[in-house]
Order: sequence, then C-alpha cells, then structure tokens
Amino acid sequence: MPKISCKILDNINKIDRKQWDAVFGDIPESYSFYRTLENSEFTGFRFYYLVIERDHEIVLIAPLFSTDFNLDIAVEGWFSKVIRSIRKVFPRFLILKTLFCGSLFGEYGVLGIKSDFKENPEFIRLLSDGVINFSTKINAPLVIFKDFLKQDTFFLDALMQEGYSKVKSFPAVILELNFVSFEGYLKSLGRSTRKNLNKKLKQAYSQGKIEVKVARDVENQIDKIFKLYENTYYKGDTKFERLSKKFFLQVAHDLNPHTHFFLYYIEDKLAAFNLCFVYNDLLIDKFVGFDYDISKRYNLYFVSWAYNIKWCIDNSLRYYYPGQTDYEPKARLGGKLISLYAYLRHKNIFSNFFIKLLIFILKPDNFNKDIRK
Repeated sequence: MPKISCKILDNINKIDRKQWDAVFGDIPESYSFYRTLENSEFTGFRFYYLVIERDHEIVLIAPLFSTDFNLDIAVEGWFSKVIRSIRKVFPRFLILKTLFCGSLFGEYGVLGIKSDFKENPEFIRLLSDGVINFSTKINAPLVIFKDFLKQDTFFLDALMQEGYSKVKSFPAVILELNFVSFEGYLKSLGRSTRKNLNKKLKQAYSQGKIEVKVARDVENQIDKIFKLYENTYYKGDTKFERLSKKFFLQVAHDLNPHTHFFLYYIEDKLAAFNLCFVYNDLLIDKFVGFDYDISKRYNLYFVSWAYNIKWCIDNSLRYYYPGQTDYEPKARLGGKLISLYAYLRHKNIFSNFFIKLLIFILKPDNFNKDIRK
C-alpha cells in the first residue's frame, strides 16, 4: 500500500524544480514566477506550498499565501460607504486574516497535480485537511481557494462537502486574435466601436509625438515606472495586492525572457507603461501605470490597447489576456469574459454560516455593472 504524506513548505527552494515541473507542466505561473514573488518583499503577504507525496514522489503542489482580506472587495456605491463608516468604530469589520490557495495575481488558480492522482476521490480531503490544519496553525480563520476555472470545479466542488461555500469571482478576460493584420482585428469589432477606436487613435497621434519602447531591463526607469503604478493603484476601486518597487526589478531579472515592459512616451516623457509576460502564443498584460494628467488627453488606454493587439499579431501571438476589472471597454473591444470561482470556509461554524449568507450579497456581479452587462 502506497505511503501518502502531506507537508507545508515555506520556501520554494525546498521543492525540487524537476518535481515542480512534473506536476505543473509548462505554465506562466512557473517555478521562477513564485520564487520572484517570494523575493519581492510584498508587505503583509507570506508564501507557502502544500506538498502531497506518494512514496516520496510529489503528486500534488498547492501554492498558498496568507494576508488580511477585505470580504467587501467587490462592494461599490452606498454599501461601500456604509462599511467604511462602520470601520471608523470597528476597524477590522469584514477584514480577516486569510489563507489562500491559488496564485496571488495569476489569471486563474492552478494546482499542480499528477493526472492519475487527480482521479483519486481522497485527494480533495487530503488537500482540504492540510490547508485547514495549516490555517489554524497560523491563526488564519478564513480559507479561500481563489479564482479557479470552470473545468477545475468538477473536482473542486467536492470542497463543498467539507463545509466550503462556492461563489463567482471577478472574471478573467481573453481575446483570441485570429487575424493577419490589425485591420482584420478592427473589422471584427462593431461598427460604432471601430469608428470610436479609430477616432481616439487619430486624435492621440495628431496631438504630439507618441513613442513606444519595448524593454526588458528598466532599472534606469524604475522610479518613474513605480510612480505611474502607484497612480493607478490608488485610483482603482478594487485593491488586493500592492506591488513593491523590488518586484518590478525582480521580474525583469528572474523572468527574462518572458518579461516585457511597454513604455509610452509623450514628447519624450514617460506617461504610461504595461508590464506584460509572453508565454508561447500568449501575451499577459499584468500591470499598468498612467500619468493621468497626460493619459486622458492622449487616450493612452486605447493607444496601449491598440499597440498590444498589433504587437501580438506581428509576433504571431494568438491570445491576449488584458487583465481583470474595467470590463466594459474590454468587452466592447473584443474581450470574452471567463468565469472564475472561489471556495470559502471559516473555521467557526457560526461565522461560516454567516459567510454563506454574506457571499450572496458581496459577490462581484451585485456591484460591478460591467460584469452584469
């Protein structure tokens, strides 16, 4: 009878890279990706790995991280104002230390599982027990399996038998670019959208000199890039992770040649950037930053969108992931929303019952009009 064991590791270097690749395969959230996260000094985040072995062979790896989590992350409008008012009296209202299973900011959650082990009905129980026991050890009362694709729910739905609640997350967005030219992409859009995009691009380029540079080493620009990132971070309604300056330097070094910085200069001044990763036939638009005094006047959101599409087509990349949030323009410009799902469980039986009720109120499509559309 095979010997099965479960352990938690606090550093990816404690996992053999060949065994990691054997269960995950060739995916963007690679061994180097998680090592970069560990080395990037994210305030308030700790990274771990649940490893299940069968006769000393790794058959499952689940990336974990812990942080404080706002259960009201999806809330907007008057409800958000009510919660902020309550927090003046109770600062931790709806904020819980949480252990997550999944990627900090991947496009969706991924578990590394040997195919024959995935069919074993006991693996979900082993995984859940390991995560719950560790959450108790680090005093994280809430556990969340974060942002998994629909095809993953066929085996993750078994978590609901372990007391978890299932809820829709913020969806991912993807564009499939089966075009030989940018003009072919434009023809795929609705008439009014195509006309509006062409108008914005023409207005932008007629106002001044716009230059785009694609770079991998940005050390000499890091202060400007980080300032643009912070502009966008503080302007956004939905906040989860806050990147560090070191992260931008680490990805340029550790994830080369996948890392690409798209730098937008207006009259030789850096006014916007996209941090993107290229994997096989996929461009992932991870993070953006804007100088809003300039970007609105020059329509840099649409300039960068058009440039990314052109760059994908010119470099024979079939898929473009433009990131979560800001769904309405992305959908109009050809993006398809991909449903993602999360599973939540609180260690306290009464709090867990409360969360089951709460998630029906706080789910993203109750507050985000773009998702509802």
